[in-house]
Amino acid sequence: MNDIKEPTLTLEETKATVAKLEHPRVTEEHIKNAIWAVRYLADGATTICIIEMDNGFKFIGTSTPADERNFNPDVGQRYAYENAFRQIWTHEGYLLRTQLHTPRGSSDD
Repeated sequence: MNDIKEPTLTLEETKATVAKLEHPRVTEEHIKNAIWAVRYLADGATTICIIEMDNGFKFIGTSTPADERNFNPDVGQRYAYENAFRQIWTHEGYLLRTQLHTPRGSSDD
């Protein structure tokens, strides 16, 4: 039996819901504005994307087709970029949470 269930909201519905939020959050625009450079390397059918942030930190994403005959450089770049870009969300979320953090035990508890 397969217990894997997709979320009830579509990706578009989720984005529309999140766009209405009023409290601080990480946005795609914020992340894109913090990108300094994007570079791609190729090793056979493997594409490597290096996203360098304006502070010098780098995120690396990769993409390789299951069958090398399906390799397309443009598709490889897109998937490698998305792989690297997804990693940035967690780091930016951590940074924002740190900025919003009130130490435990403070008078705001």
